[in-house]
Amino acid sequence: MNYPQQPGQPYPHQQQPYGQYPPQQYPGYPQPPKKGNGLLIGLLVGGGALLLVVVFVITGFVAPGFLVSDSKPKVASGPPLDLNSGSVVAGKFILAVMGDDPDEAEEAACASAKSQVRQAATKLGSANAQITAGEPTQGLDNQIMVKLTGTMNRGRTLTGSMTVQREANGTYCIAEITTSA
Repeated sequence: MNYPQQPGQPYPHQQQPYGQYPPQQYPGYPQPPKKGNGLLIGLLVGGGALLLVVVFVITGFVAPGFLVSDSKPKVASGPPLDLNSGSVVAGKFILAVMGDDPDEAEEAACASAKSQVRQAATKLGSANAQITAGEPTQGLDNQIMVKLTGTMNRGRTLTGSMTVQREANGTYCIAEITTSA
């Protein structure tokens, strides 16, 4: 005898394995959701992205450090510079020019710049230069920069600069002088 087959029911001559029952479907009721792997995939992708960020930060800032600047500012060695000493040395030079005394100007010069300072003092002294020193500022390693302004005979404008160097023994001297004269 043939029985009509119901959906989801085995044929009458098929046996269900022991302990298993055919799936039941009830019309009008939602089926239970399938278990997805979305959470696992999301965690794996997020973890991989975090790992990439950590590797980028380490290689960018630590080793080899391609995001870090290679240039380091030069720092004055030894104790801080006394900027007032720059004004004192510039003042000695200005007094030597006003007194037309190149020997005094040469005394304020470093050993390597004695002839340059003497020539500048002679030239400016003979032109009756009236010089004013600007505010000293720190230059490179152990150097103070002083701007010079003033006038010479016939009202000509004078501009220039002076580099004051701190020597190893702690004294200050004129290392270089440039003027428009």
